[in-house]
Amino acid sequence: MVYPKNNKLVSKIDTYLNCAEVFAYRSTCLKRKYGAVIVKDDVVVSTGYNGSPRGFENCCEIGKCPRIELDMHQGEGYGICRAVHAEMNALLNCSRQQTMGADLYLTGVNPDDSSVYKAKPCPVCARNIIQAGIRNVYLRVGDGADNYIVIPAEELDWLQTLNNEVKK
Repeated sequence: MVYPKNNKLVSKIDTYLNCAEVFAYRSTCLKRKYGAVIVKDDVVVSTGYNGSPRGFENCCEIGKCPRIELDMHQGEGYGICRAVHAEMNALLNCSRQQTMGADLYLTGVNPDDSSVYKAKPCPVCARNIIQAGIRNVYLRVGDGADNYIVIPAEELDWLQTLNNEVKK
């Protein structure tokens, strides 16, 4: 989380990434907590965090994660994961008219110590971000102000090969 120092405002980008981090703490994922915020014309139009579909049991309630139990890493085993990703939840909560030309802010948090995890959309989320007409994706990559990267949506890694390599 970025805080103001010496009476200086937190930048807009860090403010939206802070908002994404707050939503990440709502995540019901035991492996990785993610929060997403979609902003258009300097207005928040949607938010999301990773967790089970509405009305279904989540990993916090069950007390276990199949991907952790099988020692799976990023990009592996999404078919056995109970969670809808933060980016997808944010996209599902708004119309294409709202997403066309908007920006998406994404923050990842480690559940064990709440440290920032270098955020990155999976290939499926990347495809949906591109399809929704999102312009840029802001990814928090560490603690502190201005610790983010910006990727134009069309440059996201959206295709995975059979060898788990990611293609652009």
